[in-house]
Amino acid sequence: MSEVAELELDTPALRGQRIGRRAHQIRRTHDRRPVIRFYELLVSIPVVAYLFWSVWTDPQMFTDWYVFAWAAAVMVAELLPVPTNVSMGFSLSFPLELSAALLFPTPTAAAIAFLGSADAREFRGEIPPLKAVFVRSQIALCVIAESAIFNHTVTRNVHAALGDVLQGPPWKLILPTLLAAIVGYALNTFLVATYHHFQYDTPILATIRKMHEGVFGEFVLSYMALALFAVLVATSVHNLGVFAILVFAAPLAFARQMFQRTHSLQEATNELAEKQAENEYQALHDSLTGMPNRMLFQLRLADAIEASRRVDGKLAVMLIDLDHFKEINDTLGHHFGDLLLQEIGPRLSSVLRDNDLMARLGGDEFGIVLPELPSEDVAMRIADRLLEELEIPVSVEGLALDVSGSVGIALFPSQANDAEALLRRADVAMYAAKENGGGYELYEDDMDRHNPARLTLIGQVRPALETGEFVLYFQPKVRLADGRAAGAEALIRWEHPSLGLVPPDEFIPLVEKTVLLRPLTHYVIETVLKQWREWADMGIRIPISINVSPRSLLDQELPEQVADQLRQWDVPPAFLRMELTESFLMGDSGRSTQVLDALSDVGVGLSIDDFGTGYSSLSYLKRLPIEEIKVDRSFVMQMHVDANDFMIVRATVDLGRNLGLRVVAEGVEDLATFDRLAEFGCDEAQGYYISRPLSAVEFTRWLSVRNLELDTIRPDGRRESDQRDQAGQDRLHAV
Repeated sequence: MSEVAELELDTPALRGQRIGRRAHQIRRTHDRRPVIRFYELLVSIPVVAYLFWSVWTDPQMFTDWYVFAWAAAVMVAELLPVPTNVSMGFSLSFPLELSAALLFPTPTAAAIAFLGSADAREFRGEIPPLKAVFVRSQIALCVIAESAIFNHTVTRNVHAALGDVLQGPPWKLILPTLLAAIVGYALNTFLVATYHHFQYDTPILATIRKMHEGVFGEFVLSYMALALFAVLVATSVHNLGVFAILVFAAPLAFARQMFQRTHSLQEATNELAEKQAENEYQALHDSLTGMPNRMLFQLRLADAIEASRRVDGKLAVMLIDLDHFKEINDTLGHHFGDLLLQEIGPRLSSVLRDNDLMARLGGDEFGIVLPELPSEDVAMRIADRLLEELEIPVSVEGLALDVSGSVGIALFPSQANDAEALLRRADVAMYAAKENGGGYELYEDDMDRHNPARLTLIGQVRPALETGEFVLYFQPKVRLADGRAAGAEALIRWEHPSLGLVPPDEFIPLVEKTVLLRPLTHYVIETVLKQWREWADMGIRIPISINVSPRSLLDQELPEQVADQLRQWDVPPAFLRMELTESFLMGDSGRSTQVLDALSDVGVGLSIDDFGTGYSSLSYLKRLPIEEIKVDRSFVMQMHVDANDFMIVRATVDLGRNLGLRVVAEGVEDLATFDRLAEFGCDEAQGYYISRPLSAVEFTRWLSVRNLELDTIRPDGRRESDQRDQAGQDRLHAV
């Protein structure tokens, strides 16, 4: 029997749930909707009219001093402070009101309940008069129902003294008393839940359930049972008269003490629940940004996948990585980096749909789940909006920071069928976007270096080395000054027995992450030197370049092994060149620098490949024993259609010459580019205009057709003036 919030359980027993603080309750009492006032009038008017009619027709029933004694007892029980938890209030007056319904005629019992059901807020003016009347009326209505039920099941002598009003043995009173108590309690609970429904739009059954849950709800029901025992004693023992009120003293005192203990237990339970909820929140959320973390992200992703499977739906996973975030941390400090992450999360979340989830997965990486995806175009549009949001500078402590990001997208079920595969493929797409300079990329199979086919392929590398399936192709280089051959670059290929010719992009990235890198590197060096010796025996002496993985430069034994191979095949060190990617410079370490210095001491030439695509510092070119830079093909191929590429190529050539380095242009595919590079003063050129990569036999034929005096070519690419260089001998320019 209860009432929620403002009513504070103004009932014979349970007075409802309190919501908010007292000041909020006071404001709410004067801001009630018309439907609530109508409901209060609907309950109050019949009860008040019934009481007036009863007093008018039979005032004798209300003049006995017993009536006022019971009403005073009910009021004392109502106003007796009972400690409860913060959301529940409780009144101890239920057994007194029920006893009044059993001992007195119905009008008298109703008057006792109406007069005794006092509310402390009513005396403080915290509720309006109509609300106060409603609180009293609803309790009186319950007592009327209890009395009516009891009077229809028990014979009453209304003219007898108080102690003799009930006829029959005491055991016959048990069932009627229980029935009356249940009806009264149920009616009051329904009245309170209905009021709560009108006030807060909560379902009636949900409110009733809330009234009886937890430790407090269990004790309420236990107290009802105890109170019923006192009611039976008070109504079945004759000649007690008004002293029947004293029967309730012990149960009331016991109940109040138990309420104190229950209140403490409930508070401890609530604190434990709050602590557990806090621990769960911390376990599933990022401490810096407050966003969901990787664990919650994976749980929600798994749930979204299951939901999509049930309806044959689609979803997308996005991974976002901030570009150059490390530079912000290194330059401004981690404090600025943390503040930036705290700003970025909510900003990106603002462009998502309501049912989308965004989480911080760690560092500067964020993950997004897009469930119920109508089409992949929606994912693309969201990715565009995310990138547009990132373009807006982020203000951190008055400093505007420019941020960009790379986004990878993977789709369910077309690209992966489980959470792990989706995340891995979104990660592959994200790194592809980063390699392409930012933006977003949708996963494609050819991006993935770790798909099952490639993993199967890597397992076949060692047998391929043993059976000689790897072969070297050679792409010629020519001098731009006179078009003569200046050397060649060795490029490895895999002649797979079932797959045919496999390009290096298919297996080199995987080999670099395994122990097979060292034997493959040694195989390439040995094969190149062996081929050089064969050509030298034929009178062909040109420098040959090989590509070296940055990981190989961590091998302290590499210089000595190269020196041994050079001695074994009797190759002058200057005819062997090693090409390093420009990205190696940024990740250079003291260990790799030692290897480079040792290789330089051996006499091997060192070259920087793909120059211009990274962020190398000039200090590296000055500090490391580099003698050659190769302009990346992406600039050379577009230099005639893109003014920026044209200027980059020209500036790179000037830079190399000013630093005393040999400059090689890759990707030369037409005569105009060849001639313009010669005008710039570029030293050498390489590309399809000159020749595609050739097998050793084809390369030998390519040289012989041009009828060059190859044995007079020095390692630096310039022709020696020796005795065999006879005047008038033809020197055919390349192409």
